[in-house]
Amino acid sequence: MGGDADGPRVDFPPVPNGIDYLSEVVTRLARPDAEVSPRDLKYAVLHLQAATEVLVKARLQIAHWSLVVKDLSKCTKEKYDKGEFESATVAESMRRLSDMVGLPIRKDDREAVDELAKLRNRLQHWGLQETVALVEKRAASVLDFLMRFVDEHLVPALEPEQLTALQEEMDSVRRGVRDIATFVETRRARLRDELKEYADRTVHCPSCHEWALVVDQEGSKCHFCPRAWDSEQLAYAYAESFETGSIEDEVSSGHCPECWTRTLIVGVRTTATLGQPIGMCFNCTRVFTGLRLCSCLEYFVPVAEEDICRRCLNLYMEMNQAD
Repeated sequence: MGGDADGPRVDFPPVPNGIDYLSEVVTRLARPDAEVSPRDLKYAVLHLQAATEVLVKARLQIAHWSLVVKDLSKCTKEKYDKGEFESATVAESMRRLSDMVGLPIRKDDREAVDELAKLRNRLQHWGLQETVALVEKRAASVLDFLMRFVDEHLVPALEPEQLTALQEEMDSVRRGVRDIATFVETRRARLRDELKEYADRTVHCPSCHEWALVVDQEGSKCHFCPRAWDSEQLAYAYAESFETGSIEDEVSSGHCPECWTRTLIVGVRTTATLGQPIGMCFNCTRVFTGLRLCSCLEYFVPVAEEDICRRCLNLYMEMNQAD
């Protein structure tokens, strides 16, 4: 909303408008202490469909305004700027994102959006008689897609000033999303399949506390939050999360015996080794077994039965030779 000499004005640009719809969805569904009512689901479906349409077309608009128009032969740039045109359907917009913009839109995401559109049409035009669980599940699948879409494809295409204006509301949406049980379950199930091949490098995220953070030399990333980390930040945050009690386990940190950065965590559990803590470097991703703690308080891998690290051993030998 804005105002001038003529009185209040309505001002909702596409991206803030879409995020506002998302915020309404979260308000309806994020009720950790109460059951989501059929009325909440009704408006969540309507707002979620609106959010999908607005945000998908906002990304098309960033690529080129003409991609939003249903029939370009009936539209000019002047008409477009005035909003005097018919836009493409959501299904067609999803196709254009994939085929014309080149974004990797998955088949199951397209299907989820199509199913939500059918629910919305039945709900708005004919009334809807369906189980709460099914509606909630369909809504959660699309919400999962939209959150990924915003983070992976929309946010990187926005100008810095646009991001600054949206950051607070998006943070609020992300916090609310964590309270939506079906959303969490849907995303967890998807990530379990997607991250299987990275099981030996998937750890507990210090930020959202989900088993979805993949440690990688090129930059680690949680696939649930989604938050990116450099190796030193991750090692510090991971160790800190144990010290503050957010994760019930015991870990310690130190310099990696391989790359010698202070990114070694001893006591890491991965989804492949839930029952067996290991030593892992969050920089070079090397996994260590049989680590020992030297008197200099650095970890090392003994070659035989040494009680001190190689550096301390060399120093000890140099001192003896000098004597």
